[in-house]
Amino acid sequence: MRRPSLAIAYTPDSDDAFYYDALENGLVSLPGYRLRFRREPMAVLNRAALTGECEVTAISSVVYPAIANSYAILSVGTSVGRGYGPVLVGRKHCELTDLRGRRVGVPGIPTTGWFLLRSLCPEAVPVEMPFDEIGSAVAAGELDAGVMIHEELLFYPRMGLRRVIDLGAEWCHRNALPLPVGLNVVRRDLGAPAMRTICGAIAASLRHARENPEPALDRVSRFGRGAAGGCTERFVQMFANEDSQRMPADVRTALRVLFAQCVALGITNAAPPIDIIEPAVAAAVA
Repeated sequence: MRRPSLAIAYTPDSDDAFYYDALENGLVSLPGYRLRFRREPMAVLNRAALTGECEVTAISSVVYPAIANSYAILSVGTSVGRGYGPVLVGRKHCELTDLRGRRVGVPGIPTTGWFLLRSLCPEAVPVEMPFDEIGSAVAAGELDAGVMIHEELLFYPRMGLRRVIDLGAEWCHRNALPLPVGLNVVRRDLGAPAMRTICGAIAASLRHARENPEPALDRVSRFGRGAAGGCTERFVQMFANEDSQRMPADVRTALRVLFAQCVALGITNAAPPIDIIEPAVAAAVA
């Protein structure tokens, strides 16, 4: 019998690639499936999740209320900012109030970066564009400011840009919680046993990379800003860590707060249940 295909989608960035390095390279197995990996910017993956294109996908956390009927949240693969997150930058020092009515680049609508801008500076004018083009547009004067995500939030000083505010840090401070920036979700129509098995395999893949970081980091350094950018190791430590291995209780609490804020801002009509899929027995190391 032909094995069913399983599409796994993640962003072309080093932290997401780190989650799946062992699975993609045959170091951890997921028996019974033909794995297909898809890499797209978060804005593209968010739109694809609305129609259920992939069985497993990364999404911006603020998108989950729109897809909760079709997807459940995996306990592995959450991008968590503990006192950090998307950063708002400009060419020169300014305050949030200076950006009222100004054009600010955002890496997709909706994304968590856009949500944070809307929450903290609602009178800014968001301009949707590819995440890796925002910094250059700000430096060139085409935008008044921009929201940096992925490795761009570490790389922007090398572009001569200055931080206006760390949006993630501000959210953490105001809510006394870590910020769940992105989630890993799995399609519900696979059934509970399969969802748990898939979760276990991804958890085993991330654990393998964390226990063997040097070869994994070497392989994933081609993503994001690449080896020349010099951001890979630090960025992976920030967003592919123990919080990503298995979502802790305070991150689950933070999701409830985040979804309630989405309702208050009119992004969604209702906050979904926090339905977390836990791993079955870990997949075998090949």
